[in-house]
Amino acid sequence: DVKKFGVSGTLAYVLTELAFWAVAFPVASTALYQTTGHWPDVFNDNSDRAAVLAFIFTGANIARLLVPLRLGAALALAPWVDENIINRGGASEE
Repeated sequence: DVKKFGVSGTLAYVLTELAFWAVAFPVASTALYQTTGHWPDVFNDNSDRAAVLAFIFTGANIARLLVPLRLGAALALAPWVDENIINRGGASEE
């Protein structure tokens, strides 16, 4: 359970989610490129924007199947987050 790690667990979960979304947009853009033959123009073309969001939405729904894996990654990351982010610059070890 992520809660038992407190702030470190929460931050680890946030980091795993940020990693997921940082990967989702480039993957969706690449999928659109492979499908249509052009890179999406999400700033000026509403149909490209909608297509990229649809790919991300579909990917997010598929990724729900991987929630246990993402939680496991957060649990595995929590001790590292505690040691290297939360307690960084804390009391020195002897």
